[in-house]
Amino acid sequence: MPLVSVGMPVYNADATLKSAIDSVLNQSFTDFELIISDNCSTDSTSDICKEYASKDPRIIYIRQSSNIGGARNLKFVLNQGA
Repeated sequence: MPLVSVGMPVYNADATLKSAIDSVLNQSFTDFELIISDNCSTDSTSDICKEYASKDPRIIYIRQSSNIGGARNLKFVLNQGA
């Protein structure tokens, strides 16, 4: 179990998502999991998340089946952590 859980709720974030994920992954502290909750994005957010998750086992990608709203997506991702 990782020491730290980092939550990242996202929605249609393909323009900035790679830099946001890279920013987390490039930290000197490495004992973490990155939990990404995709709020049923309609752009390429899902593809980007799947690509990163396939390359780094610290990334947990969850896609909501419908848009649950920003506040509920934030609450969801906060409740997923270790």
